[in-house]
Amino acid sequence: MSTSRHTPRYVQIADDLRNKIQSGELQGGDRVPSENEISSSWSVSTITARQALATLRNEGLIEGVQGKGSFVRSKAPLVRLAPQRWFRPEHSDLTPTHEREAARAGQVATPERHSHNTQALADVAERLNIDPGDAVSETHYRIAMDGRPVSKSVSWEPLSLTRDTAIASPTQGAYATLGIVGRFDKIGIRIDEVEEVLNCRMPTPDEVAELNMPPQGTPVLAIQQTWRAQGLPVCTADVVFPADRYEFRYRMEIK
Repeated sequence: MSTSRHTPRYVQIADDLRNKIQSGELQGGDRVPSENEISSSWSVSTITARQALATLRNEGLIEGVQGKGSFVRSKAPLVRLAPQRWFRPEHSDLTPTHEREAARAGQVATPERHSHNTQALADVAERLNIDPGDAVSETHYRIAMDGRPVSKSVSWEPLSLTRDTAIASPTQGAYATLGIVGRFDKIGIRIDEVEEVLNCRMPTPDEVAELNMPPQGTPVLAIQQTWRAQGLPVCTADVVFPADRYEFRYRMEIK
């Protein structure tokens, strides 16, 4: 660690704590020194101590727990593996993808979902290649693992494709648990492509509240998804994951 007089003290303190985390001296779940403890041991002001801890929070290395202090962030036990997570349901195993991911991590998934019909706003209409104001089903999801929220999403499907069919409601009926691919198979629309656009950003206040996130320091991964059948968009969605709760892993075939 640099002790140059040109290096700000909060940087030196953050470097020291970072080294302890990366070396394993401080492990996931361990408590890190408080502002007062840092102030005392390093002979600095609480403002300097606060800057050091804020640096580590912004790097995603620690998180604050209300009334308890700051702790080293544990690595995400949940793995989102793509493109293998997309599959056509077989009769032998109709387990939803989020339940498979939870089971691999030794956790239990609890989904919350509700749907209603509405009119497509301009951005949704553009993604679905329909006109603004056209009828769509809108579905809100929140998934928790062992009681802790890990994702929230909103999806839209054109009612011109699903109205008066067995899958008109994404959350009700005999096929509601089959996922998008399996549901559309049931009405003869074979989805053959899904596109994902990822963006890393800081969460909105509503996302912090709904996903039970710390107020500072944790970004989210926002994914815009669109499913197509022979080029026809059949569903689009916005999905948000707290970045510390999932590991995103991609395994691509090289031909």
